[in-house]
Amino acid sequence: MKLASSTSRNVQMLKNINLISSRTRFLYCTQTESCLPPTLSAVEVLGNTSACLCDVLVLSYKQACQNQTLPHVQYLFNSSTTFTTGRNVLYEEAMKRDTRYLYYIFMDDDIQLVDSIGMYPNPWRGFENFLIDVEPAVGTVMFNDKQHYSITYLQEVKKNLGCALNDSSLWTPVAAFDAVFNAFHHKSVDYILPYTIEFESMNLWLSQVSTIIKCQVMFRGRVITHTVIVAVNPKHRPYAHGPVDEHAITAVVATVEASLPKEYKNASVIMNWKRKPNIGYQRTTSPILCL
Repeated sequence: MKLASSTSRNVQMLKNINLISSRTRFLYCTQTESCLPPTLSAVEVLGNTSACLCDVLVLSYKQACQNQTLPHVQYLFNSSTTFTTGRNVLYEEAMKRDTRYLYYIFMDDDIQLVDSIGMYPNPWRGFENFLIDVEPAVGTVMFNDKQHYSITYLQEVKKNLGCALNDSSLWTPVAAFDAVFNAFHHKSVDYILPYTIEFESMNLWLSQVSTIIKCQVMFRGRVITHTVIVAVNPKHRPYAHGPVDEHAITAVVATVEASLPKEYKNASVIMNWKRKPNIGYQRTTSPILCL
């Protein structure tokens, strides 16, 4: 895994969709009610394995898919899973495969990728090229639904922290990220997943807080967001919206700390979360943003 850099690279190189070698593979993992929706099964998205160089793993949770026409798409069925336990089912199944993919990409089923500046002919292939060229421990995209995941907000936070700004950079390290679309490198995925399920009944987002803390401890500065590609997810199904308060986050921090390898248990990141168990504070003050 290469050390990812937030410095702008050769734009022409990234635009070249032929960069992806025939040996590079991605496994996209998602949950849906029955069959993969047309927005994802479209040829230009995930419907052509020779274009995306990908396989797709789908967990159906309402009805088993009866229209399984794409050979590179495997379906599972489980009607008793939740968002987090369902992602863990996908993770466990992915790890059973003989193929060791370069990236395991977990995403919501209504996700759409948009190129905010018209840089790529296809933002899906653009993101895959970004993963190959930069090789972050975790690759993410901007998220237009939440103001604090927008590029404008991120640049303002970095400015307030005194970070050196590079407006031409196509990617940047982040301290926090939404679970809507995350690509885990094959050398990092087993350190970060499975997802923490203990707090899902309180607030679904607490499992992502756990993921964020693990990444900050073990892959500091290597969670990289592509600043041009934006995720849109219009459905917004209902989920547990309990308080993400300091008491809840303190419990998450304790759970993460107990699961960490011995050498990470006294990490400064853990100490900082104990001192200030507030996701907004961590998102806007972390020195990771300046790396």
